[in-house]
Amino acid sequence: MRVRLVIAGVIVVPALAAATVAGVRWSAAGEPVPVAAPTGASTVLPEGAYENVVDNRALEVSVDLSNDRGRPNVDTYAMPSATGWEQVRSAVSGQLDGWEQVGDCADTGERRMQCSWSEPTRWWPRLVRIVFLRPAPPGGDQSYEWPDNTFLVVGSARGTDR
Repeated sequence: MRVRLVIAGVIVVPALAAATVAGVRWSAAGEPVPVAAPTGASTVLPEGAYENVVDNRALEVSVDLSNDRGRPNVDTYAMPSATGWEQVRSAVSGQLDGWEQVGDCADTGERRMQCSWSEPTRWWPRLVRIVFLRPAPPGGDQSYEWPDNTFLVVGSARGTDR
């Protein structure tokens, strides 16, 4: 009888410890941080030839930020055509007080700009990523696609260990 109790203890105690660690790990991941849209942003997107491009970028953000704790919150906004990268970047980073910027977020003049921030925690930091899409320069090969529209994709994810 004692041998059975010892064997049961050897199996049950590590299983309970593993379940406790998994529960703590899961709850430590938190919830995606809410990110308010920058001034002038609209969730009502105009019709146009840009739809596939914007949808693909939103899907990329969703896939990149997905992890074993769940799917991220991803929102897409139409921005006023005069909106600049620095305006959008600073509006989002201003909401993430103390968060660490991941990589270089300088304006390179490209059609698609991206920036990410990570929560400064030791384990499972939450992540926020933005993708800013602006029209092609006038007269360019793709300038006819969406000449007057600028878009922003904002993704926020629960903590991740990668």
